[in-house]
Amino acid sequence: MTKPVRVLFAGPSGRTGRATGAALDLMSGVEIVGAVGQASAGRDLGEIWHGKADGRHIYGAVGDAMSELAPDVLCDFTRAEVAESHLRLALMSGVRPVIGTTGVTDSALRDADALCRQRGLSGAVIANFSVVAWLVERIAQMALPYFEGAEVIEMHAATKRDKPSGTALRLARVLEAQGEREVPVHSVRLPGLVAHQEVLLGSPGEVLTLRHDALDRSCYAAGLRLSVLGIREKEGLVRDLGAFLPPLA
Repeated sequence: MTKPVRVLFAGPSGRTGRATGAALDLMSGVEIVGAVGQASAGRDLGEIWHGKADGRHIYGAVGDAMSELAPDVLCDFTRAEVAESHLRLALMSGVRPVIGTTGVTDSALRDADALCRQRGLSGAVIANFSVVAWLVERIAQMALPYFEGAEVIEMHAATKRDKPSGTALRLARVLEAQGEREVPVHSVRLPGLVAHQEVLLGSPGEVLTLRHDALDRSCYAAGLRLSVLGIREKEGLVRDLGAFLPPLA
């Protein structure tokens, strides 16, 4: 039997990290051996995620955690500046990073890709681990040639730091590259929202609307699991969740 992938989880007590990590923790093939979090350092991971202590420690520094736990993969759901630091530290330590934090700069991504190749490792920075969100992106690409214009509307909770979201920016760039025309992005931040995105494709007399609603952040866990299980087989820095999914017919 194949051994589970040993995962260190950064950001276990944030909104996305808590829901995604707790769901991933119950999935096969993955063993979350500990966590890193400034706000939750010193606490028990099982208590935070499942309401019952299980002896898994939450560290205050990622370097200490990697040294003691020897993980295969570092998952990160923190803040952009923290994720950039974790990305480099993981690669320098021989640990493959799988980053779900948005807002990582282009220069940090280029540096990480170069470092992956220098050290013979792979990593991933994925704006959105939802398989359904990825499908919306692909369907929008398929439909784009049949329409004269496209725009993106993204709506998130008022507490989301980056604006526009990384998912929306990625989608707009993909469509712009394909259609060689501007794809505007509109952002909404309101209490009560979780994560919602619409792609509107229009021509005279008709509009196609593609919408994805993430009603619970645990929906990211399935795509995250596939990325964690598949990252060892990749090269360089992966940016597209589709690299870990079965090909579309």
